[in-house]
Amino acid sequence: MKAPSTKVRFQEATKLLDYGFNNYSYKELGKKGDIVKSVLINKGTKNSVNAVLENDVGILLKKGEESNITQTLNLSDIFYAPINAGDKLGSMTFELNGNTIACVDLISDSDVNKNTLFNMSKETIFDWLYLLRN
Repeated sequence: MKAPSTKVRFQEATKLLDYGFNNYSYKELGKKGDIVKSVLINKGTKNSVNAVLENDVGILLKKGEESNITQTLNLSDIFYAPINAGDKLGSMTFELNGNTIACVDLISDSDVNKNTLFNMSKETIFDWLYLLRN
């Protein structure tokens, strides 16, 4: 900021920007809504639901370090109904050389209602009717 002239100040700013663009790049790790895994749902009207990324995930990295990124999935194997769209199911952590660089929540992409005796009876009756028609 205390450059002797405007010309020198712009030259120094140009050097700084050139250094940044030559040595660093933005790495997109995931987009909002990307399906990470399908999880099992017990006692629900559906058997499974997709765990999706809640937000976009990205990081500014030194060029060449993209291959050192590891991801860890923190997610239970089985969930119990009811589950609403947007409920947190777990998280995904991204690490670079053992240091956490980003973490994003995994959420449900759809609703799963709890299975009731009425729902099970209705489904069984419809299955019988379907079999009788064929």
